[in-house]
Amino acid sequence: MLPMEFRDLALYPFMGEATRFVKERKLGLDDLIGHTITAEARRRGKARVLTALSDLTVPNNPVTSEDEAVQEILSYPYARILVSCTGDGVLVRRYALAEAKAFNERLKKEDMPSIITLAGELEVEASLESSTLRMHFTDFLSYTSGLRGPEWKLVNQDLRGGHVLLEKSRFVRVLEQALDERIEDELPLPVNDEILDAVSTDLEEVISALEAYKEKYRDEGFGAVSILKFPPCMKKLVATAQAGQNMPHAGRFALASFLSFIGMPVDDIIKLFCSSPDFDQSKTAYKVRHITGDGYGKRYTPPECATMRTNGLCFEPDELCNGRRVNHPLTYYRIRSYDKSRDKRPEKATKPS
Repeated sequence: MLPMEFRDLALYPFMGEATRFVKERKLGLDDLIGHTITAEARRRGKARVLTALSDLTVPNNPVTSEDEAVQEILSYPYARILVSCTGDGVLVRRYALAEAKAFNERLKKEDMPSIITLAGELEVEASLESSTLRMHFTDFLSYTSGLRGPEWKLVNQDLRGGHVLLEKSRFVRVLEQALDERIEDELPLPVNDEILDAVSTDLEEVISALEAYKEKYRDEGFGAVSILKFPPCMKKLVATAQAGQNMPHAGRFALASFLSFIGMPVDDIIKLFCSSPDFDQSKTAYKVRHITGDGYGKRYTPPECATMRTNGLCFEPDELCNGRRVNHPLTYYRIRSYDKSRDKRPEKATKPS
């Protein structure tokens, strides 16, 4: 492959070639966190973190010279340093997802050979077959383990001779997931007091924005709704949402519709998703209100147990789940509610002898 142009290296700063491009300028960590020559890189790096937090995007800065390319490439490690200094899991996940989504959008404009080269940077092996991309089924399973939904099950793929054939858009989605997981696995980086002192001004701004973000969408609990009565699948989905982990669309639909049917207010359901890496208040509110029928008329019923299993959302079923009477999460909740109400009944007074 021919060496990439500096503009391309600026678009994909995680590449080994981008790192070498910067090292040729003899710039190290001390220069990045404290030298005036990298002030623009620090400004851009801070912007990467702040826009990831607020909008789940990464700035698309113009790069017209090699010097600008250096600043843009260095903004990536500086952003990672700032995220690491917070040590916050929500920010790590949101930042990783923002970088991955930006990567997805940029890959859409690349030709197939370039995509294969970039895939190699993420240790994703693929080859071109006609107009589709080809990868071994074991690699496919490895890289799509974090993608839920029937469209990613191996049985639903075009499988030939042990290889999965994917259209460009689907392969790009696999690479988005690969970069997302790689960044999450790498962060937070170890930071010392010297680094904390050097970046303190920018770090204060990031922490302030992070606290404001969390306060705006803070989850205030379940109110009268008792999570103790939830089936294992819904407990798992709640835990996933509260931990700020990615949840497939089918999982969000199941959880929102379930919570609506058992009486949780719509605003509380929306708040529950606030820690999700891709949380967008207006989009989440629209989707939740559509599912719950709040202002849209129709209220959707939660999926039954068979559908939950098909979508890979049945987690650690307990004895009640495996009983004959339970074929729906709402049935489980009603049985548990009935059992709890019986437990609260006062004992009958015994007649005096």
